Amino acid sequence: MPRGVTRVGALVAVALFTTIAPGLNPAVAVAQDGARPPWAPAGEPGSPPSDPGKPDKQYKQRVKCVQSGVEGHTTVSSNQIQDIPWGQAHLRLDEVHDYVRAHSEHGKIGVNERTGKPLKVAVIDTGVTKHPYLQNRVTAGGDYVQSGDKGKNGLLDCDGHGTQVAGIIGANPKNPDIGFIGVAPDVQIISIRQSSQNFSEKTEEEIKREKEAARAKREAARRQAEARKRQRENQQKIDELQRELEKERQNNDGGDTGASQDSGQRTQGSSSGAGNQKTLAQAIVRAVNKHNVDVINMSVDACRPNTGSTKPVSDEERMLRAAVHYATERDVVVVAAAGNTGGACQQNGVPIQGDPRVTDPNEPRTIVTPPWFSEDLLAVGAIDATGSVADFSMHGPWVSVAAPGTDIISLDPAKGSSALVNVMFEGKQAVRIQGTSFAAPYVAGLAVLVRQMHPELTAREVMHRITTTAQHPGAGDGRDPFIGHGVINPMAALTMTLPEEIGAKPARDVALPSSMPPPDNASPMPVIVALAGSGGGLLALGCTMFAVHTVRRNRAAA
Repeated sequence: MPRGVTRVGALVAVALFTTIAPGLNPAVAVAQDGARPPWAPAGEPGSPPSDPGKPDKQYKQRVKCVQSGVEGHTTVSSNQIQDIPWGQAHLRLDEVHDYVRAHSEHGKIGVNERTGKPLKVAVIDTGVTKHPYLQNRVTAGGDYVQSGDKGKNGLLDCDGHGTQVAGIIGANPKNPDIGFIGVAPDVQIISIRQSSQNFSEKTEEEIKREKEAARAKREAARRQAEARKRQRENQQKIDELQRELEKERQNNDGGDTGASQDSGQRTQGSSSGAGNQKTLAQAIVRAVNKHNVDVINMSVDACRPNTGSTKPVSDEERMLRAAVHYATERDVVVVAAAGNTGGACQQNGVPIQGDPRVTDPNEPRTIVTPPWFSEDLLAVGAIDATGSVADFSMHGPWVSVAAPGTDIISLDPAKGSSALVNVMFEGKQAVRIQGTSFAAPYVAGLAVLVRQMHPELTAREVMHRITTTAQHPGAGDGRDPFIGHGVINPMAALTMTLPEEIGAKPARDVALPSSMPPPDNASPMPVIVALAGSGGGLLALGCTMFAVHTVRRNRAAA
């Protein structure tokens, strides 16, 4: 069980794991045999989509961008937060950082050991606003919400989500008085804005009005240009007449009176929810092809009811699966949040009236993408400060590992802020930051550290190291649909020697014999003799007692 689990939480967790484990064994056995698990998508991934590098639709901003210290979907950042986040302490990141610095060629955390340059993590999210604690380590990676410079090519975070994700991965306050620090504080962040809840698709009427406004603006500019041209022509004529008059006056006066002042005044020119699985797939391809990243973090999900088929039901799902597979095959570690309950994300394994799919983990009620494609990525669930599964974390047989996802401290995403935050406003109510969205970047940061300390490993080998060294749950096969292979253990992931890496056979379940000796099928004669002897003894005892009783009776009669 993870460190910090309460006794009650541990007992409840063990009971849950023991109950669900028998249903998981078949799926794991199939996966170990090399076949695809029954819940996984059928068929081959296919080819990834092309990347146009721009939004697929026209979106319009409906909600103001996040701000500091005011209400209305905004952050609060008055006094600087100095506390160490519980998740950071739970994962022992201070010790992990000391280890990496001591064993790194360059003394940094999150760099390529061969080149000394920062490793690259693509944060495909709502954008990342530049923050002092990210220094100059944030690069504009692309924008699928706004075209051109309006969205600053990924460096505008109106929602305040991507900046906080990036902070968990790579923030570096460089201040001993501040407890918070990112998992890989020297890493390079590539920000690709792929989604936003503050934008939505423009209506046909809005597009028509904008086109009319653009035409009117072009016409006004044309008229202004013509007016300026006529004014310049008139001014030239005036200047020419003035020069002729001045020349004539000089001829009449017979002398030069000095430079004349131009009395004409020159007129200066006057300037009068977005994102889907398709653009997510395109953003993945962009991160791989254009930015050559080492790790991708996606804290965004889509949910739909399970139709009973393991095939993707839409072109978007097929494109997303192909993009994830494409990235992994090109040596990129892909990390995705497992998803939060609510709306279309109906919890798996929880009884609902009229729905019999409550116990079989291979028949989930809800399909969550991209976690559904966990053959090619790490799907991350969330735990709370007790070490138990967070109540909002989506369950599913595709969950790979888990990490802290409650009471989050990270960067204030408001433009111009240098503070940290631990709450967000929903209307007028401040709520603590939580979600599998913030558990995923802990795993993405760990993937960076593994890639630094084990540069010889491929992306799939990095994923295997993270799942193998996790703190496995109390299930019969060491895996369950709540936290997957378990809560990540960064120090073990960096230092543990895996059997397959040294050519040894991995451990496997073996039925051991009982400590009792085997049954003896010897002759039954000793037992017969013993029983006969016992019977004879009882008969002799009976005769003796009869004789004594007879003697006593005769004496009494005499």
